Amino acid sequence: MASQSLLYSEPTVQVVSPQLVNDVQYCTIKTLPSEVIASIPVQKEVFDGGQADVPLDNFANAIEQIMDYPHVVAAVGNPTIDRNGLTADFVDFTVQYVPPGSSGTQITGVASIPVGKLNFTDGLIGQTLLEQVEAAIDKVYANLKAAAGG
Repeated sequence: MASQSLLYSEPTVQVVSPQLVNDVQYCTIKTLPSEVIASIPVQKEVFDGGQADVPLDNFANAIEQIMDYPHVVAAVGNPTIDRNGLTADFVDFTVQYVPPGSSGTQITGVASIPVGKLNFTDGLIGQTLLEQVEAAIDKVYANLKAAAGG
């Protein structure tokens, strides 16, 4: 069963360096069951060959894995422009800290994760990426806790 549904896609090029571009299909998905909407480029030949579900499912599964963290309460895709004027895709995870004994007070912050780090399937590389994402989430949580005096 797919862990995502494809909402939209369009062909474009991904600029990797001044001398290297890739033909890609820019895909926007909705993850299941959390319904996070985010975008990622998929190699054009993979998309045209009907094999896009593998990278899209890997991306969606990684997002859903992070959504299961106890302090992560929401997420949304965030395409932005990098310092070179190129599109850079992130998923912004909203992290929440609830101070003990508070009367419903909630403090939130955002951990912006590059989409390239959201695929945990490739053995040691995947484990390393997962650890990096976990560390980013934990850092935001620790900052929120410290800011609340906790």
